[in-house]
Amino acid sequence: RYAYGIRTGVRTAADFTINLGFRPTKIRVVNLTDRIEATHYVDPAPVTGTTTYGLDAGANVKSLVTVAAGTRTYAAAGIALTTDGMGFTVDVSVASLETDDDDCFFEAWG
Repeated sequence: RYAYGIRTGVRTAADFTINLGFRPTKIRVVNLTDRIEATHYVDPAPVTGTTTYGLDAGANVKSLVTVAAGTRTYAAAGIALTTDGMGFTVDVSVASLETDDDDCFFEAWG
């Protein structure tokens, strides 16, 4: 399964949730305006309660983050599965994956 979408227009940056209808295994969120990208690989472990799984599961979930200069790090990006595992939430304060009025793109594979 695959899903993608864009967030564009005049707006204030805010955390957002995307409901997919399937359990993603890989999530990519790109701030096209500022050229910041995060790819999040989801641990295949089952989702239970409010646990969010990632390669470094728990409170320190990490993604592969690339900034405009091309630097890539394995760091927190603010991407987490929803409690039912059928979507994801982005905390924009963590890696600037969305800022005011930016064009953003997301895609997910399941």
